[in-house]
Amino acid sequence: MIACDNICVMLFISHVIEQPPYKKRGMIMEMEQGQFSFSKHISILYRCGQSYYDDVLREYGIGCGQQFFLLRISQLPGISLLELAQIGSFDRGTATRAVQKLEELGYIRRVGDPNDRRVVRLYVTEKARPVIEATLAARQRWNDILTRGMTSKQREAAKTLLVAMSQNAHQYVSNDSAPHGRAAHKQADQTGKEE
Repeated sequence: MIACDNICVMLFISHVIEQPPYKKRGMIMEMEQGQFSFSKHISILYRCGQSYYDDVLREYGIGCGQQFFLLRISQLPGISLLELAQIGSFDRGTATRAVQKLEELGYIRRVGDPNDRRVVRLYVTEKARPVIEATLAARQRWNDILTRGMTSKQREAAKTLLVAMSQNAHQYVSNDSAPHGRAAHKQADQTGKEE
């Protein structure tokens, strides 16, 4: 299953691929000027999805920010915090805050790794089971909302494009040699400190 952020983007792309009703949607100016912004529409989808998950999962004390982590820990019992952050392309601080919240709510537990004392393994608790079921149901409902009126061909095309775009973005920001990648930011920070 694809994470909520990714599914939003995927479904938008699939809808745009085979349907050119930009005039009906008020996007004609953007398209005519050649200034279509993937980021703008991805951001809209992300914010709408975030609002949806926050509303649906409020009764469990979590929202869009924690649901990804809870589902991944459920799917990968014993995953470490670092592995969890890497899977979702999150920084360690974001992953730490989400895991702390889930632990405070009693949805996950930490267990020290017997082979490496520096590593803590994460597991869901029984208390988390109904939350996981509700989260999966919410995800399916959201997918249905986003794909309303789309063909299976459009959905599949969107998946392919979304995965490619996500991989390109991740590779770019992870690439130390990229002009705006992490290495460039670190070098700029170092230069600023030396002056």
